[in-house]
Amino acid sequence: MFLTKLAWGLAVLLLASGLVTWVAAHWDDWGNGAKFALAQGAVLVSAGLAWLFRRRAGGWGHDLGVPAALTGLAAVATGGLLALIGQTYQTGADPWQLFALWTVLIIPWVLAVRSVFLSVLFVVLLNTALYLWIDVARLDWFGRGSTTQTLLALAVNALLLLAAETIWRARRDPWRILPRVAGIAVGFFMGMQVLEGDFLLGLILFLALYAIYHYRRPDLLIMSLASFGAYGALSMLIIEYAGNAFLLIVVVIVGLGLGLLRFLQQQVIHWRRTQGSVWAADAAHAASTVAGTTETRVKAALGVQADAGLPAHDTAQADSIALQDTDEHHPWYLRLIKLFLYLLLPLLVLLYLAISLDLSLEALGVLGGIMALASPALFAKAHTVQSRDLVGGWVACALLLLSVPIVEARYPWPPEISALLALVISTVLYRLAKGQFVLRMLLVLWALAAIEFLVVERLFERWTTLPYWVLELPAALMFFGALLLGHFQLRGERKPHFWLPLFWSLLLVSQLHLASAGALFYSMPFWGESRPYLTATGFLLAMAPVAILAFYWRAWREQTRVFGIALLGVAALCAVWTPYPPLALALSWILVAYAWRYLSLLAVAVVMGLFCLWRLYYILNISLLDKAELLLATGLGCVVFAYLGQLSRKPAGVGTVLQAPPKGVVVSVLLGTVLVLGVANVAIVQKERILRDGQTVLLELAPVDPRSLMQGDYMSLNFALSQSLSALSWSLPKAAQAKMDAQQWVLVGVQLDEHKVAQLKGVYLDLDGQERLWNDAGPVAEPDEVMRLRMRRHRNNWTPGTDAWFFAEGSADRFDAARYGEFAVVEDGQSLLRAMLDKDRQAIQ
Repeated sequence: MFLTKLAWGLAVLLLASGLVTWVAAHWDDWGNGAKFALAQGAVLVSAGLAWLFRRRAGGWGHDLGVPAALTGLAAVATGGLLALIGQTYQTGADPWQLFALWTVLIIPWVLAVRSVFLSVLFVVLLNTALYLWIDVARLDWFGRGSTTQTLLALAVNALLLLAAETIWRARRDPWRILPRVAGIAVGFFMGMQVLEGDFLLGLILFLALYAIYHYRRPDLLIMSLASFGAYGALSMLIIEYAGNAFLLIVVVIVGLGLGLLRFLQQQVIHWRRTQGSVWAADAAHAASTVAGTTETRVKAALGVQADAGLPAHDTAQADSIALQDTDEHHPWYLRLIKLFLYLLLPLLVLLYLAISLDLSLEALGVLGGIMALASPALFAKAHTVQSRDLVGGWVACALLLLSVPIVEARYPWPPEISALLALVISTVLYRLAKGQFVLRMLLVLWALAAIEFLVVERLFERWTTLPYWVLELPAALMFFGALLLGHFQLRGERKPHFWLPLFWSLLLVSQLHLASAGALFYSMPFWGESRPYLTATGFLLAMAPVAILAFYWRAWREQTRVFGIALLGVAALCAVWTPYPPLALALSWILVAYAWRYLSLLAVAVVMGLFCLWRLYYILNISLLDKAELLLATGLGCVVFAYLGQLSRKPAGVGTVLQAPPKGVVVSVLLGTVLVLGVANVAIVQKERILRDGQTVLLELAPVDPRSLMQGDYMSLNFALSQSLSALSWSLPKAAQAKMDAQQWVLVGVQLDEHKVAQLKGVYLDLDGQERLWNDAGPVAEPDEVMRLRMRRHRNNWTPGTDAWFFAEGSADRFDAARYGEFAVVEDGQSLLRAMLDKDRQAIQ
């Protein structure tokens, strides 16, 4: 069952990534009609398959069910379709309207299908639209536009959080993913208020969020987020009012940081005292009521973890460790907060020492060595939480002091000696740092960074000149080291805390090492002129999932045929992805996490897989179209293997009735599909009419080149007309200027010369009930043959409907000669960018 669901999950993920990459490729081999047909077909086929599978695999009421997954794929395909329309008709790079429309169109699916993925996608899309909207909106209700927009976004997310805690509670969400995502979004916009200078308001909001979740619906993650946000707001408030009293700032912020650590530790202790017995009872009840399969046991643990917010392997020990306060038992988000404070607080101390005492790098290194030598004695004396935190900060400070001269090569001995000293110091302190997971991870990461940096830097002058196998080899060693360590030490319910920091450090560093290398060495579909660049190490990494699946075969022995299909499918997938090992590593950790019953590892492995796909999008040595073909082909292959695996499962017993989904769900999914396709086709028809009937207008421009995630490569355009309009807005009378600043769209009057190049004549404003043309001299008579052109506000500038020109990957050089943009403009002022023209006003092909 797990392998079949894993195949379905990989299929949906790869197909969604392939669709986005295919849209971004902006290839010219097919016409617009064929592209739109294919993109709409992706939406229709996904929704249609979800309808066909509506009676299977949990139906639409189960997140891991096939229909829910396929509906999620249809929602992602909707975004690809909208991005394709924006790309084809040159309507701008990543506008907030695209994400807002995407959010609205998937509402029927979000409301009808009981899928946490769809709900989270809705929240993410809505917040993306809000974040982009803040850049262009011009509201001034509180005297500051940015504060108004941020507070509105905060209010929207507060309503979403309220809905997630009330209306959505009936949905199956044992992880509490949706309310936590909504809570993080609320915290994000509270943080934006702080960054905009509203320190006191941000502090009050964070404290209110903490109070609500402390007294009304306890959730340790959101409470920790609110506490950390309040600490940041209070620190900024202190910095603002402390002036130049740097010593006071350092003392107060460090003291508040230590107080925050203590406060969060007390929250964990209190949480376990009040909730631990409930978790244990729930776990026992789940174990006694569900079937005794491996998967259901994992699900039971997962459900118990949902309310706890703790690592899965800790929930069974909740009663026995209720009074312990070491960070080895803390959830991941508390560890991240502690890691941040361990880096921030010593850095503040170091800055004060460097500024006030004017110490050289060598002196700082000597000071760090003295602090490191004194650390064992301090560890021996540390018996309380506060003292252990102080020693942890002391050690982190020593590491920073010792690292500065190493990086600058200021020590008088060879760098190999520095690497050896780092290894010895980190090993000794690792053994002494009992009960401090975060500090031990810092020590391991410090040792790995020192050894790798110094040794490799000794062999090669610059990291950028390293061959790929040099980056691949240490990552492989760390990966196989983590795998062996986990196999011998971390399997089973009880996991020795001594080895956990070393395991996680090796795992994360190896995965990030390969993902950051950024190499993919073949061309699709048949590798063209280049062949895969393979090494023995890369091959072992790529084929690791096959070996892991075969080694832990006994866990799936009761499903022989499913396992055989899964083994064949994993081997085929790894063979295709051999030139890009990071994806294979992420798949390896997913399989290992399930085999070891390690839920935290499973969650991190999924995140690493998503990161690898994101990183793949920006690897430039093969084209986006090649990547899209690779992703789509492997995604379809996963669909085939998932379907075969599902057919090969033992049939349901006699008399088993497949539950039909509620009719309302079916109707809502169908209506949502019709809505998406209807809106898309109406938009296509409208834009084709503008291109067909619009009058030709040329605008001078100045291009630069970025890349959009959803829509591919483009030139960012800055029109001369936009600059003229901005200059005009500053010279208008105050009343006209205020009227113009309050609008998101304005109509301008332009006059065409003999080459159809537009020249600004004024802006149309309605100040006294009558619309007139205004220029820097005030209202003027409308000249003959003046056209109306609609301009929209984009950040602090004005643009004629678009600020970008999308082109196929690799075509940027052709558009370096662009000097004009050719627009089609209809009577009401709407416009679409048709083509880019050179200095002779000839279209660039």
